[in-house]
Amino acid sequence: MRPFFSIIIPVFNSSPTLPRLLESIVFQHYRNYELVFVDGASTDDTLTQLADFVRLNHELSVVIDSRPDKGIYDAMNRGVEKASGEWLYFIGGDDLFCDAGVLQSVKAAIETEKPDLIYGNVEGISSKTRYVYDSKAKVLAKGIHHQSVFYKRCIFDELGKYDLSYATAADYDFTLKVFFNEEYQIKYIDRDIACFGEDGFSASNFDYKFFSGHYRLLKRHKALDKLADPAKCLTDSIYCCYYLAGRKNDNAIAWRNLLFYVSRVKRASLAFRAATFLHMLKWTVKRPWMI
Repeated sequence: MRPFFSIIIPVFNSSPTLPRLLESIVFQHYRNYELVFVDGASTDDTLTQLADFVRLNHELSVVIDSRPDKGIYDAMNRGVEKASGEWLYFIGGDDLFCDAGVLQSVKAAIETEKPDLIYGNVEGISSKTRYVYDSKAKVLAKGIHHQSVFYKRCIFDELGKYDLSYATAADYDFTLKVFFNEEYQIKYIDRDIACFGEDGFSASNFDYKFFSGHYRLLKRHKALDKLADPAKCLTDSIYCCYYLAGRKNDNAIAWRNLLFYVSRVKRASLAFRAATFLHMLKWTVKRPWMI
């Protein structure tokens, strides 16, 4: 029988946290799922733990793909290729499901609502900060943790995979493509899905490249009017352009976005346009070590 869920799990040297994730999976009440572990050639006990897990849980459908990769989104793309389930879900080796009823609750909501994408809430393991995405405006303005989202398989077949040019926001970029497409049915459920690790690469590295174009992306898809504070989104995107110029990272992209903001944003004063442009020039000519 085809699995209903494919749980795709990128791991790399995850042995300290992997046991708690595996425990949260095997305790799920709903059992029609497969596990797709995508390992980036770990050098610790990760693969040994996975082998022991498979031996002890032989009734589960498990795929293990271990080889060097180009980062988490490359691993997630490989997971999509290996997955055979009707719905895809991504969770990291340092994350875990909030409780044993998560998959059962999501399955019931899918059967009732017939969505193409369904999502809930998440919580940071260390900080205990709870992220509630109970409006489209919040998702558009602030992003969304991928551990909160379940995707119908056909979405990846139709929209492609994660963009590897983004360091930590490729999942948000992909999810926005779904939110912008009115053909897809999206459903929010007020349900905690996962607790996520806060010590990984994504948690400590902001994707300035993606967010330098965040306002521009929302404007292109006519989504700015859904934000509570479009001006803040613009300010944040301009700051990201400055940052990229100052660090000499992705200068062409930073300038392309910045020039859009000083030339295409309606109601912006001439003084604002001039000051923004000159500030960008200043950060461009500065030496990187002076930032």
